[in-house]
Amino acid sequence: MPVGEAKAIELIARIARRRSREIVMGIGDDAALYRDGLVVTTDAYLEGVHFDRSYLELSAVGARAVCGTLSDIAAMCARPIGVFVSLMVPPRTARRDLRELYLGMDAVCSLFDTEIAGGDIIASPRLGLALTALGKTRAPRLRSAARPGDRLCVTGHIALAETGRLALKHGLNSKKYRRAIERHVCPIPRIKEALRLAPRIHGLIDTSDGLSTDAGHLATESGVRIVIDRAALPVAPETVELCLELGLDLDRFLFSSGEDYELLFTSQSALRSPQFAVTGVGSVARGSGVWLRDNGKLRRLRPSGYDHLGPKRANPKP
Repeated sequence: MPVGEAKAIELIARIARRRSREIVMGIGDDAALYRDGLVVTTDAYLEGVHFDRSYLELSAVGARAVCGTLSDIAAMCARPIGVFVSLMVPPRTARRDLRELYLGMDAVCSLFDTEIAGGDIIASPRLGLALTALGKTRAPRLRSAARPGDRLCVTGHIALAETGRLALKHGLNSKKYRRAIERHVCPIPRIKEALRLAPRIHGLIDTSDGLSTDAGHLATESGVRIVIDRAALPVAPETVELCLELGLDLDRFLFSSGEDYELLFTSQSALRSPQFAVTGVGSVARGSGVWLRDNGKLRRLRPSGYDHLGPKRANPKP
C-alpha cells in the first residue's frame, strides 16, 4: 500500500534529528527558518509530473518553477535573495532551448529584485529542475501560529490555476479561460502581498497542494479546528464554466486543486486590501481538523489535494 506523502514526511522528520541551534524551524513548514532570519526552501519539478511540454513553452516551464519555489518564501513573509537551479536535462538539448528555459526563470526573478545565483547541470532522460531559494525576514509567519478566534482568509481565487491547466490540456477556448491560463502558466508568487499583510497575519501557508490539504496543514501545525464557509469561497466564473464543460464536480475540484500559490492565512479579523483580492473564507476555533459549513450543515473535510506518493484516486489530475 502506498505510504502517502504526509506519512513519508513524518518518517523523515523522525529520522532527521534536530541538532543545530541555528535552525528555528526545520521540517514542518513551507521553508526552514534560521535565527538570523534566513529562510531556505527547495522544490523539484519533473517533466510529465509537474509540467507538460505539449502545451507549455520552455520559458513557461522555467517561470512556473521559480514561481512555485518563491511562493514558499512568500509563505514565510520573507523577501527572496537568491535562487539556485540544479538542472536535469537530456544531453541533446539545443542551446536555444536552454536559453529559453533560463530566460523564463530570470524574468520572474527580476520581478522581485533577485537572481539565479548558481546551481548544477546533469544529463537526464527527462527534463527536470531542482530549485533552492533563499529569503530573509525580520518577522516570519508560520503554519503553527493560527489562533482560536481568528478568521481564515485567502488571496486570489480558489482552483484558478488548475482551471487553466485543464483548459490547455483539453484544448478549450483560450480566450474564455484567459485569466485561468495566465495563472497556470505564470503563477506570480504573492511575495509583495505577504509583506503588506504581514503585521496582521497569524498562521500562514501557500495553496500549493489544494485547499483541503493546505487548510489541514494549518489546523494540524497550530493544533486548532478550521471551519471553511463554502458560500464564501472566491470562485472565478472560468472555474464554474470549466467544471460544466468537462463534467467535473465543482466542490471536489475546489478542494482538491493545487498550484494556485495563493496565501491562505489566519488573522484576528477578515482583511481587505485595495491593491489585491483578499477574502474571508472561514474561522478558527478550539479543536482539530478541517470542517466545511455548507447550507447550514457542518461536516468533516478530509484532505483531497495532490499526493505524489498516494494512491491514484487521490491524485485528481484529469
